[in-house]
Amino acid sequence: TAQTEKTAEQLKKELAAHPQQDTFRMNRLYESAFAGDLTFEERNEMAAEALAIARKTGYRLAEGFALVNQGFYQLKLGNIKKGDSILRYAESFAKKLGDPELIGYVILRVGQILMLSGDSKALDYLKKAEQAFEKSGSYWLLARCQNIIAYVNQNNLSNYPLAMEYILKAIHSAETANSPSRLNDGWMGLGNLYSLLGDNNNALVWLKKVEAEINKGNRNNETYSLLQISLGEAYRLSGKYPEAISAYKQAIKFSNPNNVAINESNLADTYLRMDSLSLAFQYAFSSLPGLKQSGDISSFGWIYEILGRAYLKKAMPDSAIWYAHAGLDSSIKSGTIEYMRDNAEALANAYAFKKDFAKAYTFHLQYINYRDSTLNTEIKNKTALFQYNNDLGRKEVQITQLNQEKKGQKNFLISVFVVLGLIVVSAIGMLRNIRQKRKANMLLQQQKEEIDGKAQELSVQKENLQQSYNNVEQLGEIGRKITSSLSVEKIISTVYDNVNTLMEAAIFGIGIYDDTLKRIDFPATYEDGQALPFYSTSADDKSRFAAICFREGKEIVMGNLDEEHKLHIQEVATPHEGKQPVSLIYLPLIVKEKILGVITVQSFQLNAYSDYHIFMLRAIAIYTAIALENAESFNTLNQTVVRLKATQAQLIQSEKMASLGELTAGIAHEIQNPLNFVNNFSEVNIELIEEAGEEMDRGNISEAKIIMKDIKENEQKINHHGKRAEAIVKGMLQHSSSGSGKTEPTDINKLADEYLRLAYHGLRAKDKLFNATMKTDYDETIGNINIVPQDIGRVILNLIINAFYAVNEKNLSAVVTPTAVKYEPTVSISTKKINNKIEISVADNGNGIPSLIKDKIFQPFFTTKPTGQGTGLGLSMSYDIVKAHGGELKVNTKEGDGAEFIIQLSID
Repeated sequence: TAQTEKTAEQLKKELAAHPQQDTFRMNRLYESAFAGDLTFEERNEMAAEALAIARKTGYRLAEGFALVNQGFYQLKLGNIKKGDSILRYAESFAKKLGDPELIGYVILRVGQILMLSGDSKALDYLKKAEQAFEKSGSYWLLARCQNIIAYVNQNNLSNYPLAMEYILKAIHSAETANSPSRLNDGWMGLGNLYSLLGDNNNALVWLKKVEAEINKGNRNNETYSLLQISLGEAYRLSGKYPEAISAYKQAIKFSNPNNVAINESNLADTYLRMDSLSLAFQYAFSSLPGLKQSGDISSFGWIYEILGRAYLKKAMPDSAIWYAHAGLDSSIKSGTIEYMRDNAEALANAYAFKKDFAKAYTFHLQYINYRDSTLNTEIKNKTALFQYNNDLGRKEVQITQLNQEKKGQKNFLISVFVVLGLIVVSAIGMLRNIRQKRKANMLLQQQKEEIDGKAQELSVQKENLQQSYNNVEQLGEIGRKITSSLSVEKIISTVYDNVNTLMEAAIFGIGIYDDTLKRIDFPATYEDGQALPFYSTSADDKSRFAAICFREGKEIVMGNLDEEHKLHIQEVATPHEGKQPVSLIYLPLIVKEKILGVITVQSFQLNAYSDYHIFMLRAIAIYTAIALENAESFNTLNQTVVRLKATQAQLIQSEKMASLGELTAGIAHEIQNPLNFVNNFSEVNIELIEEAGEEMDRGNISEAKIIMKDIKENEQKINHHGKRAEAIVKGMLQHSSSGSGKTEPTDINKLADEYLRLAYHGLRAKDKLFNATMKTDYDETIGNINIVPQDIGRVILNLIINAFYAVNEKNLSAVVTPTAVKYEPTVSISTKKINNKIEISVADNGNGIPSLIKDKIFQPFFTTKPTGQGTGLGLSMSYDIVKAHGGELKVNTKEGDGAEFIIQLSID
């Protein structure tokens, strides 16, 4: 089976020049499956033609490869059922044929499909394919397979050391296959890996090497496009946005349609970083259809996160939340933790923008967890790669030495053969030849011993490498322990316990910078296992190593304090606490380019610390800085939550008082009526008492009794109206107070009717021109229900006031722009019993609620009223009160025709 190094252009020309349906044409069609410049549709058609020729000629092996290609491209075109059926048949066909290369090819294509869908089984299939290609000696396909395995480890699993290992394997396989295209793939993989690690200089070295190789021969558009994407990534991640844009646009220019979408998404992110929102949205939405067609689920997490950030910059938090949620879901499915982190951060920022601090806090904690996990992985990967590259460099030196020795041996053996030839020609040199043989044997024996020694050294180095990997695992575990705490004291204690297991730390301390006092505080320093008292040092004190380390952001490492201190300070100051050390290390605690403080380990022994100790302490310093920042963020958030709760309580009380203010005039009107009755009957009773006295003086007892009876009836009326006034005042007090929160049997009809009249008279008192028709329809079968009356009363009152406001607004607009139909403002309130629930409806014939804001009306602080006329808390509080009663608050509305709010409460 032929593998191609030809361009799509070359293959098309060969196919056009050779229309005969034979093996030559079939092989060109097969090679087209690997020509990246062709579309999936073109490749699918070529695979179908290759299959027809293979069956016609009886070429069973070629038939198997054509089946695999056709099934794969059917899947890529979205024909899932057909593609899956063909691939399953191809797998069965390959097993019957028993060819390891064909079997490996089927498994490779299945692994690629699983990889794109985010299936965790993808790696198992790809490794089985690798074994099959190794068995068959198919190095061209082996290199391709190993590059894909490297991609999965790098991008899906964030396992950079294993990615590096497979890239180097792929390069070796490409060299064995003598394949420039596969070699370029490997070099490009190295460039991308270094770019992800933030080593853009090394990344550009490898990518420029690929560019130089591509420019030597025929340019393959797909490879050139992928190269430009990689260059764009290196530039984008290093902040060189104009260069990144230029590279991405070059990639689009030379991409086949299948790869345009990913380049557009990269451009969207770059323009967003430059705050060019219109271009960011343009490229983001343009890339969506192509990314969806590719079936690569991880790309959804990427593009949705970009849109989430873009909408937030445009001050559209609801859209930002929708896209960031979709991005987080996709990222979790694909297992891409970097995208989980970025989408969680976007959600936290969007909810904070909406002042929904509870959800913002929740997603901020998720972001911290994902970020810490990412940083743990990054530190682990960088550490492992450091060890890997270091060992690789040593091995390369040793291999070079062994190759030189081998070359010497080869030259020597050639000399031996020359001597043997001379023996045949001349017997005179026989003795000399024997001596040279002995000498050669001795030399070979000596070289064998040296090689055995080298092998022993390599074995020791292998053990050292294993130990390094163990240290990496240990660092990861230490990092998890350190970053799991949000208490500064606990963080310092945890760091100290773990540092002591890695190195001799007679003195250990962490200094935290206090920006207010401009000093470095050491809350917990340990000497010989004992905690020292709190102390601090000025951040500008030039005689203290801690201040120099913090101010200059540099590491201070000394093995002999007496001899080396002058590199940093003139005179060594007396320690604030404890004894003077001999060896010491000070490292700055840095996170996000901000220095939080310093960490120090010190010893009373000379040269106590090796490069290994410094390396390990650097990693721990990173974890410590992250943990301290998390603790600071957590404390800040907690303080914010406390302040917000206090503010929320004040706002709720303000809302209560605002609604009470709306009622004041209505209450005054309602109280005035019973007070008038009380006053009138009191005056009548005074007159009647006088008349009764006069009748008694005359001795007319029967007439006096009749008058006394009238007085008694008037007193009953006075008592009735007095209690009426008392009930109104009591209701007002209940409304303004927080209440006991206890439920009690309540006549819901009476409650609703009372608040309807109070609200109406209150508005009439404020605006004499206000008028509205009030309609009521109460279900008398309801009886009393258990509710907190002051809470449900607030809900009903709020809905009634809003309804009166809505009809008044529409009435005012009708006056300004009179229509043929006269508008009659109407507010209706009704109750009804449905099964085990009751419904309270408050409806109006106002302007209704626009569909764009219907979903927002129950959000805190959202209001359509002019500034100063509403807090935006009324409906939000009402919604929460009804929910607390186990009920629901719903709205039915049609823009222009009014709105109806329905309270549903359970009777049980």
